[in-house]
Amino acid sequence: MPLAHGEKLSTYRIQALPSSHLLKVLGFRKGTQFTIQSKQPFKGPIVVKVGNRSIAIDYDIANEILVEEVVQN
Repeated sequence: MPLAHGEKLSTYRIQALPSSHLLKVLGFRKGTQFTIQSKQPFKGPIVVKVGNRSIAIDYDIANEILVEEVVQN
């Protein structure tokens, strides 16, 4: 599912993403786990936490990042 459709406070793992050097620099790589901290209304940015960093991702880019939910016990 696209990251843009994820739920706030849920944890996900990246399956595929567009080839963007900026995403890699920010720590977004295939297999990376992160948590959605907030989703802004009206197709605004999605703020995710990767490690100790919070990163805002544009809605259109988030729509191109494919993720799977990580079920935590």
